[in-house]
Amino acid sequence: MDVGRGQEEAAADQAGDALMARLAARDRTALAPLYLRCSPLAKRALLRFAPECATSDLEDLLQDVFVALFEGAPRYPAGVGVERWIWGIAANTARHWRRKTWVRRKLLGRQGDPSMGMARRSETSPETAVALRRAIKRAIDALPEEQRDVLVLDAAEGFSGEEIAGILGIRHETVRTRLFRARRRLLELVPDQLLPGGAEGSAR
Repeated sequence: MDVGRGQEEAAADQAGDALMARLAARDRTALAPLYLRCSPLAKRALLRFAPECATSDLEDLLQDVFVALFEGAPRYPAGVGVERWIWGIAANTARHWRRKTWVRRKLLGRQGDPSMGMARRSETSPETAVALRRAIKRAIDALPEEQRDVLVLDAAEGFSGEEIAGILGIRHETVRTRLFRARRRLLELVPDQLLPGGAEGSAR
C-alpha cells in the first residue's frame, strides 16, 4: 500500500468532513470550496444517470445538487466521504429530473408505448393525441411511487430487471411484480376510448 497516498486521502476526507460540519452549522462560505472540489464529480454523476440532459438543464441540476447538499448537511455522517455523499445526491437529483420529464420525452411524443401494451396508431387525431398524453401523465402521477419508479426505470431509462433491482435495493421478483402492476394500473386509469383502437373497438 502507498502510505503517502493513504495519508493524502485521509487528509482530504478530514478536510471534506470539516467543510460539511461548517455547512451543517449554516456557514455558507463552505459552499464555495465544496463546489470547486466536487462539482466535476457531481456533473459526471448527473450525466451518468441523465445522459440526455441538455447543457442548460445540467447547470440547473448542478445548482439543485448543492442546494440539496446545503439543506441536508446536518444529516451528513462524518467519515462517509463528501464525494460519495455528493455522488448520491447527484444521482437522486438526476433520477428525480428524469421522473419529471420522462413522460414528455418518452411518451408524450407518441401515440402509445409498446412496452406498456399500447399499439402505435398513426391515424390518431391531434385532439385525441393531446387527450391521451394528458391522460397518461395523470395516470402515471396517480401510480404509487414504488410502481412509478420501476415503470420509469424500465420504460424510460431502459434498465434491465436486475439493474432496476440493484438501483432500488429490491429483489428481481419484486421488480417484475411492481412492473406488472404498474402497467396494468396504467391501462386501467387511461380511458379506453383514448387508447389506440379503443374508440373503434367499442363502436363495433
